Amino acid sequence: MKIAGIVLAGGRSSRFGEPKALANWQGKTFIEHSIEALKEVVTDMVVISHSDITDELSHMLNVPVIEDLALYKGNGPLAGLVTGMGYVSADWYIVAPCDTPNVSKEWALELIERAEEAYEAIVPLAEGRKQPLLALYHYKVKEKIERLLKEEKRSMQGLLSQCNVQYVTVTETDIFVNVNTKEEYKELQKKKSK
Repeated sequence: MKIAGIVLAGGRSSRFGEPKALANWQGKTFIEHSIEALKEVVTDMVVISHSDITDELSHMLNVPVIEDLALYKGNGPLAGLVTGMGYVSADWYIVAPCDTPNVSKEWALELIERAEEAYEAIVPLAEGRKQPLLALYHYKVKEKIERLLKEEKRSMQGLLSQCNVQYVTVTETDIFVNVNTKEEYKELQKKKSK
């Protein structure tokens, strides 16, 4: 079973005020944390980047950095997902955004262990909330994503509603803390220093 990693480097990060992918956390950038979590458990990996930071990421990272397919540019995570699936061929794709610096190899392995043909997506549930951007997708969902994007539908929820999903309730919710603003970033730093 071939598993590829797709790391979403995010867009302009307007709420954060600067590219989140490049924010520092415990001596590494956010995006490096996402790559670290996946690199030992996937056969291939690709980073999907916004054009503003592609050059910088390409020089900094040891993995391919590409931008959304022109056809889908600016269409959010679904565009990133379908671009990654087109770039790397695999049976399953594990997705991680760059703004969840607590992701871990253990989280990735837990999802991968649940991969079975009966499902098209393995999605964590943290405190009752679906986490579609920290999930595992079968290559079969690529066509569904393309159809949604052609219909100008960009919702991850919309994709999940069309898939046979196995939801995995997780107790370790720290992994899913995502950082959208400088306030959340400071909060995360405070928690870690305790």
